[in-house]
Amino acid sequence: MRIALVTLVCRAVLPAHRQENLAIGHLAAIARRDGHDVDIVDAWLSGWSPAGLAREIAGRRPDLVGVSISFQELIAPAMSFIGLLRRAGYTGFVVVGGHPPTFLHAELRRDYSGFDAAVVGEGEETFSELLRVLSRGGDVTHLPGLATAGEGVVARPLVADLDTLPFPARDTLPAYLKRRRGHPPTASVLRSRGCYGSCSFCDTRAFYAVSPGSAWRVRSATGVVDEIEGLVHDYAVETILFWDDNFMGPGERGRDAAESLAREMLRRRVNVRFALECRVTDVDLDLFRHLREAGLSRVFLGVEAVTERQLGFFNKKVTVEDSLRALRLIESLGLDVTIGMIMFDPYTTLTEFGANLDFLRLSLGSWGPLKNKVARVWNRLDVYAGTPLAERLRAEGRLKGSYANYGFAFADPAVGWLFGAGQVLERLASPLRWAATRLRSAGKANRYTAGRGPRP
Repeated sequence: MRIALVTLVCRAVLPAHRQENLAIGHLAAIARRDGHDVDIVDAWLSGWSPAGLAREIAGRRPDLVGVSISFQELIAPAMSFIGLLRRAGYTGFVVVGGHPPTFLHAELRRDYSGFDAAVVGEGEETFSELLRVLSRGGDVTHLPGLATAGEGVVARPLVADLDTLPFPARDTLPAYLKRRRGHPPTASVLRSRGCYGSCSFCDTRAFYAVSPGSAWRVRSATGVVDEIEGLVHDYAVETILFWDDNFMGPGERGRDAAESLAREMLRRRVNVRFALECRVTDVDLDLFRHLREAGLSRVFLGVEAVTERQLGFFNKKVTVEDSLRALRLIESLGLDVTIGMIMFDPYTTLTEFGANLDFLRLSLGSWGPLKNKVARVWNRLDVYAGTPLAERLRAEGRLKGSYANYGFAFADPAVGWLFGAGQVLERLASPLRWAATRLRSAGKANRYTAGRGPRP
């Protein structure tokens, strides 16, 4: 079969943070393993308008088009694109997948037409079977893990052994590296799936809970390092972003897996720097010292808040002391840190906002380090379908908007005004900030080119 797998532009993700779609890469690798012909189409890299992209794909006449909906913000653009694709004359099979379709396939079927099915949960084995059945002209109505018109979904077990999956296809990586010339060549790697946390705002736990099986699974250290060595050899990659839901798994299993990876990277002398994301309670001095020796350079910590009410509301199951201890340990190791904060939730008070800001200033110092080390200072809680938080806000009558773009009403109007004022200031500052970033990047690229010549 001829297949086109499409990644659309998510406006909520800034251009500097965009990267290859690993989920699409894994599906492409599975399909190629099974003998199918696959095109990976990245709308941002292609430069096509949605209508132009739809005409281009329709003109290629693939047997199947898969559309990635990895964020709720992509629901409307994805459904619009599918409509354009059908109007351009495409009559083949269209399937969507990702976290939102997993939770909202019935609503999407009710409100939109044009797609034939939605993958529910992990996609690799469902996608493989879907292609096998379609290529034989069979009926896909009752396939496990696939939602079709008028039928319930039979849950497909999670992939028990991640090492059985092929490495993701890297078709778009060269283009992303070229766009960031002048910066260290960077690629993403997924070494584990699932998270042992139970944060009320996160849909990761709910996503894996739709299928039977152990939610947290980790690849072997040898397999992960094999993939990294391939990226270094084939693409001259110097930095790895581990895109795990949570790099540190539960208890001793998680620690042992992280230790094994560090040992394998050191044994094979893999010369890369890497970044990871974890909870504040995962930071351990001995373990992170070992990871630093293996190349760890940056840690993303989900601190989120420092008031008792907010930590309870988010079900973080950590204390302020846990966050402070983690930051001190990371600083003592000389590692860079990025902090995730949720400054505004529906019940935030001005006092809580001040306490969170004071914590950041106390932990990070002046405004300069603060704005560079916090993912977003003026950050409002995002509400995702399938989460306990969405259900709670719905029950309390505070959930606003549609499933494609949930919002909420602030309990304190003064906090709502403060958040709105900050948003206005951010929008005014963004053009200047991005212009400065582009100028700095151009300067780095010019120095790189002058000193070493262009990369092949």
